[in-house]
Amino acid sequence: MTPAIAVFGTNRDTGGAPRERYGNKAAVLAEMAEIGIPVPPGFALPVDACVEYFEGGRVLPEWTGTLLAQGTAELESATGLGFGHTRRPLLLSVRSGAAASMPGIMETILNVGLSRETVDGIILRTGNPRFAWDCYRRLLSQFGEVVRGHDPSRYRVLLRDAMDQEGVPDEAELDTGSLKALAGQFERVHADAGEPFPASPEEQLTACTEAVLASWGGPRAEAFRRLGLAGEARGTAVTVQAMVFGNLGSSSGAGVAFTRNPWSGHPGLLLDFRFGAQGEEVVSGEQSGLDQLAFARVMPEQFDELARIGARLERYYGDMQDMEFTIEEGRLFVLQSRAGRRSPMAALQIVVDFVDEGVIDSERAIAQLAEIDLDGIRIRRVAGGGEPLGAGTPASGGVASGAIAFTGERAEGEAATGGVILVRPTASPDDIAGIHAAAGLLVARGGRTSHAAVVARQLGKVCLVGCEALHIDEAARAVHFGERVLPEGAVLTLDGNEGAIYIGATAIVETVPEALLARLDALHRPPVPAAQA
Repeated sequence: MTPAIAVFGTNRDTGGAPRERYGNKAAVLAEMAEIGIPVPPGFALPVDACVEYFEGGRVLPEWTGTLLAQGTAELESATGLGFGHTRRPLLLSVRSGAAASMPGIMETILNVGLSRETVDGIILRTGNPRFAWDCYRRLLSQFGEVVRGHDPSRYRVLLRDAMDQEGVPDEAELDTGSLKALAGQFERVHADAGEPFPASPEEQLTACTEAVLASWGGPRAEAFRRLGLAGEARGTAVTVQAMVFGNLGSSSGAGVAFTRNPWSGHPGLLLDFRFGAQGEEVVSGEQSGLDQLAFARVMPEQFDELARIGARLERYYGDMQDMEFTIEEGRLFVLQSRAGRRSPMAALQIVVDFVDEGVIDSERAIAQLAEIDLDGIRIRRVAGGGEPLGAGTPASGGVASGAIAFTGERAEGEAATGGVILVRPTASPDDIAGIHAAAGLLVARGGRTSHAAVVARQLGKVCLVGCEALHIDEAARAVHFGERVLPEGAVLTLDGNEGAIYIGATAIVETVPEALLARLDALHRPPVPAAQA
């Protein structure tokens, strides 16, 4: 029997998408669409596709094509565009979505449906050739890496060469000619690997669907499950949406926002945003962006709208939210929302604030803290660390000391004999085992809301990102902080509260958040009757 798809954000929504059947991502998208939050229209294949894929020896179920065709037809009807149409092409994103939130662990492919023919259609529809070639070169590299298993460096070297030739520091500044030339070079990478890039949009969609399902059995997902972070999830669904474009023009971009600070719990949006970007660039950890203060200055209307949506979702779900969003020519779309990963200290702050704000009642507040060791919550601060060696942007609070390790394998191997600080140029969920073994994570590039930072918070690790002074010399097995050079194995201390980095293991002062614990304790006490007050 052929299972059904779940459709959301269209005029023919199928009435929700149960989490266990269609994954958390599709379930939340369907709920957001129902309450009027702007989400791109989409559909989801059920988790059954993943279960049958692996039970059948990594072969797609025979009904997969039928469901993809049904879902694509729904999106064509909702958007007025055609998948593979040469004049008004519909482009799709293909994403994973298990019942448990697994940030960055499985695969995503964007701009699906582009080819030499449909690029012309995008140019005709938008009048923007730079945008069209930018989307096509993105699809070529992402499809190559995720679906075909190409070495990412083959694309990155070509991209870096194009930036050097044009003399620009950011790929968002490449002109139309460079992007078109890059697309041709990326097509040759596919051809040289023995498999030309498929021009058929249906072939692209089928291949991307299989890649998403296969990622459930990949090393990142296996490590995530081994650490007990995936709950009872039995596989991943596949969520397909009409693309919205953060790279369309000067008032477009992509970002990630937390409705509260995820390591202190303090209220107010905390976000990273990049102009000219598509979503995966922000969460990948490769690039940093504008913070909430800068974003509010340059896009005040969108900031206010995002804050209103965040507050609404907090009340709807009774929990702090982690939202991914895209702004297309000034119009805001929410691509995903989930319960935000937070430190124990933040969890405590958030629930007592939620009760005060009327978001949840005291019974639910206490239930949300059931798995947290309240007696073990401490505020840890550096005492007399001396002059900092460098600075980064805090992405997970606390203080951690340990020996420098450049790889996850070394972090795992040495963690048993003492603390380890994993030091990386950028971090990704590929490093999950090393992050789990380490006491802290320090990266030279990337934002606070990247998937790697989210994983570090989930695992309770101190994390600093965007340390511009940090240079890793892997050949010499050493790190440079300006003129200061330290070998791998030297001890560092990360201060996740202030963003400072110190040589050696510094003294630490621990305090108990007595005021917060007193507010929590008050939730346990029944109200005093009016006659006794």
